[in-house]
Amino acid sequence: DPNNVSVVPSYWACRTPRTREMPFCNTSLSHMKRVQDIIDRLSLSEKVKMLSPDTELGNNCDTHTRGVPRLDIPQYMWLVETNTGVAAACLNKQQCSTVFPSPAAMAASFNRSSWKLKGHVISRELRAYNNANWHRRTGLESLIGVTGFGPNINLMRDPRFGRNSELPSEDPFLSGEYAVEYVNGCQELDKNGHPRMLAFLKHFTAYSMEANRGHSDFNISKFDLFDSYLPQYKRAFQGAKAAGVMCSYNAVNGLPSCANGHLLQMMLRGEWKQEHALVTSDCGAVNNLMGPPVSAPTNESAAAMALNNGTDIEMGSEVYFNHLQNAVRLGLTSTHAVDAALKRSLLALMRTGRFDPVEDTEWTRIAPKVVGSKSHKEASYEAALQSFVLLKNSNEVLPLKAASSRIAVLGPQSLTQHGLLSDYAPAPCFNASYSCITTIADAIKQENGKGGETLVAKGVDINSTDTSGMEKALRFAQNADVVVLVLGDDFTIETEGKDRESIQLPGIQQQFALKVLALGKPSILVLVNGGAMGIESLADHADAIIEAFYPGPEGGQALAHTIFGKENRWGRLPYTMYPSTYVKEQNMSNYDMAKYPGRTYRYYQQTPVFPFGSGLSYTTFALRNADAIVEFPNIYFHCSLYNEGRSDDNDDDGDDAVLLLYHIPSSEYRSQVSYPVPFRRVIAFDRVRIGKGKMKHIRFTISVNQLGLTNADGVKHVYAGKHTLLLDVNGRGSSSSSLLSPEKVSTSVRRDITIPF
Repeated sequence: DPNNVSVVPSYWACRTPRTREMPFCNTSLSHMKRVQDIIDRLSLSEKVKMLSPDTELGNNCDTHTRGVPRLDIPQYMWLVETNTGVAAACLNKQQCSTVFPSPAAMAASFNRSSWKLKGHVISRELRAYNNANWHRRTGLESLIGVTGFGPNINLMRDPRFGRNSELPSEDPFLSGEYAVEYVNGCQELDKNGHPRMLAFLKHFTAYSMEANRGHSDFNISKFDLFDSYLPQYKRAFQGAKAAGVMCSYNAVNGLPSCANGHLLQMMLRGEWKQEHALVTSDCGAVNNLMGPPVSAPTNESAAAMALNNGTDIEMGSEVYFNHLQNAVRLGLTSTHAVDAALKRSLLALMRTGRFDPVEDTEWTRIAPKVVGSKSHKEASYEAALQSFVLLKNSNEVLPLKAASSRIAVLGPQSLTQHGLLSDYAPAPCFNASYSCITTIADAIKQENGKGGETLVAKGVDINSTDTSGMEKALRFAQNADVVVLVLGDDFTIETEGKDRESIQLPGIQQQFALKVLALGKPSILVLVNGGAMGIESLADHADAIIEAFYPGPEGGQALAHTIFGKENRWGRLPYTMYPSTYVKEQNMSNYDMAKYPGRTYRYYQQTPVFPFGSGLSYTTFALRNADAIVEFPNIYFHCSLYNEGRSDDNDDDGDDAVLLLYHIPSSEYRSQVSYPVPFRRVIAFDRVRIGKGKMKHIRFTISVNQLGLTNADGVKHVYAGKHTLLLDVNGRGSSSSSLLSPEKVSTSVRRDITIPF
């Protein structure tokens, strides 16, 4: 009965009187001694089959590894996606996994508490499924364990990347902070030290292109590797002790990620001191070693290549299962290497309580009733509220007045349900459907109420040349007081296995939008998308622009409440919105971040349509009394933030402000070095709630080391001399021209400091 906690959660060991007497079930011994006792009892065949999927047990990508029946150790399924929700079948018609907004939407909130709460919710639901012996949608045999794969913290290096909807940001610092909080929320410990789940980071590392992904190889300098592609992973491991990583398909400088001993052994387990970090391959990546760039001559060579260089668990292929034993016999690898991999995998599961009495683990008492519960859905709703980015609001067209206007809601994304979710989001409705999701159009109609009139028309498809619905939509727009135009893309345009060729709105959405905007009606453009869209042709014509990302199942209601002014919880852009011509100027296979015209706000040399950090509010916030003090080894930046009130005179209990603190290296230093120096970079941020007419004192404590810049050898150092700190609150983004322009109130302040050494 899925409505009750099972007597024994899935995959639990040490359940028979005979094995309870064995040392590996003795909780008075250290985890390492218990793990070693298991390994000492196993044959080579038994060891290998615990490291690779057995297709007789289930599909190989889910990675069902064999147990050891004679030791009462059950089989185990490793892969459960947890990037935005637990990938599980619904328990019943009312209970499905809670689904959060896309990671970029989450990152846009700049709210550490929200990220940690997401980890808390997802890990509780994962444990609830495990306790109820529940399964993935991939089959009844795919019982959910305690390992979850997420967050995915690859960099949004290029807006065309097909998997951008799975990622938080183009900024390594923001991505790393997001990962720390999410993982800490997932891996909270009970009183006996058991984590609620094990969180695995994806995809290690520099994965951001789908073309030929199983065999792609990119030349990446030490500078770029340590400045852009590794920092977020290092932060997640050292700040949250993530359980492990999934190594990526691509190669870096000739070495496939799943056979890159420098990254997996020397860096991850050595320099970062994560000796017990468990590494799994992406699905089929070990088998891919038979092809370029390394072209292993035999299956045994491929197995040895992956194992020797640090990949512990093979996913999605059976190279270890069928050939690793022979690789040991041939001397290509060793039993020591097999034991080391198995030790890491058993140690990880030992920590979760799998080999302890069930009652000793607090999390085994989490009941299925938490799945999709009211409080969990409220967490998703709150996350959506804080994610929307107000990019433009000319003539204060927003917020709208409910129940007094004729509103035309147009565009294909206004009617979508599935299209509100990012890739790898589980279906939040029964029978793997999306029918329970409130569309943006329906949510606006509900808020507009009986006193208003809401006209809804799709107008055009996401991606077709069909114009048959355009006339009706234009008629609705002509007869409306205000138009809400909801456009974007979905998984048919950008997804795993499919990069975009263009970052313009697909199909004829742009032509449709220009026709609507030409009518001269007050117009709000809402973007629902994964990767950044190139909308320069529309930006000047729309009165208001909202970036909504993929806001999740609660996103329609949250957006409607925001548009009508019930909520004022805006976020900031976690990526750069480039002009659509960017794709012609930047080769997608170029991994050099600074090569003209540059990538991300740190190195982009042209004018973006909307820069990283853009984000307005209905409220005017003013910074006062700012100062920066250096007291080695720290820097203290403090100011007062005042809420001057909202344009619509709404006297609610307060408004959210997001503050970003940037480090701007000096031009003198830039001129003295031969390697790239970022124009600016975020080194701290905060999100605060302030009532109308109220003031809060804000203080950032920054280590001097946070001013360190990466040199050509990939080493961070702090240069002596002048550094500029710039604090921005709900401003115009991180481009110097917008941040430093005179305004009636101060929404940004800069202070110069000097580091003497």
